[in-house]
Amino acid sequence: MQFTNYFFASIISFLGLIAGIVLVRIAPEEQKPLERYFISARKIFLFLIFIFIIFYYFNNPFYLLVLLIYLAFLLFVEYKIEDLFRKSMIICTALGILFFLSSKNINLFAIESSLIFLYGLPTASLMYARKEKNEHKVIFYNIGFVIVANLLFFV
Repeated sequence: MQFTNYFFASIISFLGLIAGIVLVRIAPEEQKPLERYFISARKIFLFLIFIFIIFYYFNNPFYLLVLLIYLAFLLFVEYKIEDLFRKSMIICTALGILFFLSSKNINLFAIESSLIFLYGLPTASLMYARKEKNEHKVIFYNIGFVIVANLLFFV
């Protein structure tokens, strides 16, 4: 895969956060009733991201073990860290690694990119609504995804 395609795919996946902010700004009155669904959607998308990548690496026991440990770490982060900004920063940076791992197979890459985009929608909606409504802070805290994903391409 060429770097330009990979780079723009990572940017498009990252734009899920911007779309989540736009979603909250368009309909702020719907934020409170939908908050529990956004929380559930984040967990479901995170789980689906791992399910698809684990199915791809199922035949390689080493990668499978590493991915399961990685999943356990991210589930620990998801359920034990209360600060949504910190939690999102750690998970989005970790998703950059999974984004890179999925680039070996173009079909898996398309699925993972889409799921990361969809993960960004409820994440940004929750982050934007909970704090001081600063979209720059939401983007800044999650830019680690793009940085890690693109740095790994050159390693």
